[in-house]
Amino acid sequence: MLSGLILLGLYLNATGSVNKAADIDDTSNIIFEIESGQSASEIGSALKEVGLIRSSYGFVHYLSQNDLAGDLKAGRFSLSPSMTGTEIIELLTNQATGDIVFTIIEGWTISDIDAALTNEGLITAGAFITCTETCDFSMYTFLPETSLEGYLFPDTFFLDADTFETYDFTTRLLDNFEAKTANIDTGDRTLEDVMIVASIIEKEVRTAEDRALVSDIIWRRLDADWTLGMCSTINYITGETEITYEDIQIDSPYNTRIYSGLPPTAIANPGLASIEAAANPQANDYWFFLNAIDTGETIYAISNEEHEANKAQYLD
Repeated sequence: MLSGLILLGLYLNATGSVNKAADIDDTSNIIFEIESGQSASEIGSALKEVGLIRSSYGFVHYLSQNDLAGDLKAGRFSLSPSMTGTEIIELLTNQATGDIVFTIIEGWTISDIDAALTNEGLITAGAFITCTETCDFSMYTFLPETSLEGYLFPDTFFLDADTFETYDFTTRLLDNFEAKTANIDTGDRTLEDVMIVASIIEKEVRTAEDRALVSDIIWRRLDADWTLGMCSTINYITGETEITYEDIQIDSPYNTRIYSGLPPTAIANPGLASIEAAANPQANDYWFFLNAIDTGETIYAISNEEHEANKAQYLD
């Protein structure tokens, strides 16, 4: 009798687990793939192994009870441990999220995105660039008149080569930007200026502490009508990672070595951390910084003399 009750309890626990999340607090995305011909039990075991469901038995039992096992689709799916088993089943029994997992990396430019889409065979070279320049995005009132650069939010997307449309994909990026930055408070700064500063931060430094400090340096130099002197804005002109003496002489509004103020547009598409840093600078007394060649560590200076000494020590 006791063993029967134990078994019944285990059965109810397993079957009821499909209504619960594996980990309600873990909102990370996991790319899960179902191969053609995989059985429901194989899929359930794989889901359990990567921490997406509580019980493979409960998963299979639910499919059987609801006659859904035959509806499982082959393909890639974006799932999360915070989803309940039934939510996961609903996705797995509908169309997969796409044949191609496409990631826009923080700091990519419009040209970088174009090259990556071309490499995936989704567009002909230049089609994405052309659309950002000529397609109608007037419904997005947050966009500046100059360029979409900076507003194509880095993220992972699931794309179907058969149905891919450049314009539709670009609107997905803009929609994503609007959603992800909805709570950003730019204070007395314009969104356009914040995004340009965020793009420079994205290209210049990597840690959260450095982003916030460099943000303050940039804003104070702007307010003091100093040139920013940022290597990253010159790199945007040349498309190179190194800078030559000739590059420094280029007559371009993106050359912040010779022109004060911000460049005309963002120089990359920054991630949320850089956007937040641009909107929330950390007050400090520094006016200069550089990244050490050997370690990548960001070295700060208050005076130009100190900065020149740092250059001799960390860049030579």
